[in-house]
Amino acid sequence: MHRRRALVLFVNSVVALIAGALTTVLGAFAFRPARAPEGRWIKAGPVADLTPHVPVPRVLSLSRQDGWYRERARETVFLVWDGVASVHALSATCTHLGCQVRWDTQATCFRCPCHGGVFNAEGQVLEGPPPRPLDRVETRVEAGTVLVRL
Repeated sequence: MHRRRALVLFVNSVVALIAGALTTVLGAFAFRPARAPEGRWIKAGPVADLTPHVPVPRVLSLSRQDGWYRERARETVFLVWDGVASVHALSATCTHLGCQVRWDTQATCFRCPCHGGVFNAEGQVLEGPPPRPLDRVETRVEAGTVLVRL
C-alpha cells in the first residue's frame, strides 16, 4: 500500500502542475487587455505629383503583426489635393463588401466593380448598395511630402 500511495501522490502532483501551468498561460491571454492597433505615418509621395481635385491612387506597403505572424500588407489610398495646401486621403476599399474602387476619369467618380457602388470625389455615396462613404485616412504634409497614417 505504501508504494501505491506514493505513486498516486506523484501522478496527482504532476497533473496539478500541468493544469496550473495551462491555467496560467490561458488566463494571461484571456484577461490581458487588448492593445489598440497603432497607426504609423507612411510616406505617400510628394505633393508636386498631385493634380488639384483629381484623386491619385497610391499603393502603400506596411507591416502587420497578428500574434507571431508578420506580413507585408498592401493598402491602396487615393490622395486628393485641393490645389492650395491641404491633401486628404480616401481608402480605396468599398464600404459595402470590401472591393477595391477605381477612379473613373470620364464620369469623375469612384466606381466599385463588384456591386455597382458609385462615390463622388469626396467619397460620398452617389448610388448603389454601399451603406456609408469611403473611409477617410488621416494625412499631413511635411516638407512637400504627403504622409498617411495607417
